[in-house]
Amino acid sequence: MKRKEFLVFMVFFTILSLISFSQGMAGTLQDIKARGKLLAGVKTDFPPFGFVDEKGVNLGFDVDIAKVIAKELFGKEDAVELVAVTSGNRIAFLTTGKIDIILASMTITEERKKVIDYSIPYFMSGHLILVHKDSKIEKYQDLAGKKVATTQGSTGDIVTGELVPNAERIKFQHNSESLQSLKDRRVEAFVQDDVLLLDLQKRNPELKIVGWPPFRPAPYGLGVRKGDKEWLDFVDATLTKIKKTGEYQKLWDKWFGENKKILLELK
Repeated sequence: MKRKEFLVFMVFFTILSLISFSQGMAGTLQDIKARGKLLAGVKTDFPPFGFVDEKGVNLGFDVDIAKVIAKELFGKEDAVELVAVTSGNRIAFLTTGKIDIILASMTITEERKKVIDYSIPYFMSGHLILVHKDSKIEKYQDLAGKKVATTQGSTGDIVTGELVPNAERIKFQHNSESLQSLKDRRVEAFVQDDVLLLDLQKRNPELKIVGWPPFRPAPYGLGVRKGDKEWLDFVDATLTKIKKTGEYQKLWDKWFGENKKILLELK
């Protein structure tokens, strides 16, 4: 084989290998079944969607949905490995093959659709503001010129930047850090999804929630790698199934029932 032909062959072989490798990474339905477990990216600081209890056990609505998908795949809900992700790294974890699916309170946005594919919506959220009880902030317009805690990669950060561009956003990697900055009065407000702030306010009675009704409604979706249609179809079919059987409603009531009258409805 001549040198030029050899080089052409090696380039072709390298490209073919890269394609095969990317297709063989976690993410396709066949690969997941061959591995024998689902790799699910969940949050650990976003109750009641994903959090860790005092015993170190992962709990939450997203965790339960991951178990439902694992059961649909393998007939047992424990055939899942829960991988901790944050708003900032969850998409990178998916696209680099560290997880098969994002179940991490992730809002469906057009910008994210350029990078990943979404399931059908499985929850409807909105944005609220958490402040100290003695705060004079009442609505998002009052955030102008104020220091506002947001979580990197979250729609709370995006929405604050769009609606109140002159607010001074202080971005943190974790929701727990955003909360602590508010409690320490290093910031005057914390903007995030309504369901999280409701849980945080309940645990921190010195704080209150303002900004009603929730602004910028935000449907949540499960994330899979771009173009992975077979896997996406399976996920959508599973969500559709549990909505029809009533299993979805039972999980919703389990985690959000006490706030049923104030949360936005998924239509």
